[in-house]
Formats: sequence, C-alpha cells, structure tokens
Amino acid sequence: MADLFDDQLRAELDGIQTQLERLATKRRLIEELLRLESGSAATPATTKPQAKRPARRQAQAPKRSRLPRGLISAKIREFLGQQREPAHATKILAYLEQHDAAPRSDKPMATLQSNLQRLKETGELENTGRNHWRLRPPETEAAVPAPTVPSDAPPVITSTTSFGSRPSIGI
Repeated sequence: MADLFDDQLRAELDGIQTQLERLATKRRLIEELLRLESGSAATPATTKPQAKRPARRQAQAPKRSRLPRGLISAKIREFLGQQREPAHATKILAYLEQHDAAPRSDKPMATLQSNLQRLKETGELENTGRNHWRLRPPETEAAVPAPTVPSDAPPVITSTTSFGSRPSIGI
C-alpha cells in the first residue's frame, strides 16, 4: 500500500514538473516577444504580472521617443533655404520624413502646420498662399537711414540718465 501511494505521489510530482517546464518555456517565449516588441531587454526581475488594463489602453501603440527640441524647425529652415520657390507643406513633410525629423504624432501634417505657423509668427517664414512657404528674406539695413551728425557741432545729449539708473523720487 505504501509503495502504491509512493508511486502516485511520484507520478503527480512528475506531472507537476512537466507543467512547470512547459510554463517556463511559455514565459521565455513571451519575454522574447515583449523584448522584440519594445526594443529593450525584458528581464525576469522586471516582468511582473500586470493587472488588467482597460481595453482602450491595450489597443494603443507604444509611445514613440521624442525628437530633440528644435529639430523640426531647424530642418524646415534647412529645406526652405535650399529652395528657390516657395514649397508646399507636403514637400516639407516629405523632406522631414526623409531626414527622420517628421513630427511623431498621429497627425504629422497638423503638427507641421502648427510649426510653420509658429515660425511665421516669429517672422522667420511667410506663407505665399495655398499652403506654400518660404523663408522671409532678410531685411536690409539700407531701408533705415543712419542719422547724420555734423562733425563740427557738439553732440546732442537727449537724456541725462544713464542706462540702468532710475530718476530720484524727490525731484
């Protein structure tokens, strides 16, 4: 009777051991898939069973890394500086995509449009119509005439306060 009980326990133990090996193999495959999907190594210490998330969160794509600050604006300036004629926003976006500088959002054209509009507001670009953009030509200094001072007359003093000082209150 003891031998029969001992055999049953060993058979159960062997069955459990087989299940453990199968689960370990399954876990290794899942970790490999996660590592390939995320691009980083998933270690057993960092992979813990996660609580169920709402279906809406599971359907989202993983977050993409951000571009360095100012890269999109710099590439826009670079591209438009090479153009003789105003360029359409779709050509600008194609250039950005070729140089890995395209906005990483769900709607890259809308993000590009906001960048173009911001550069227009700062005076760097101008919209020539129908979504065609160009760099604003530099203003020449000849447009503002320099004041002429006669050389034989003493200089005219327009203010007695020096830069950064305030007039006294008691005056």
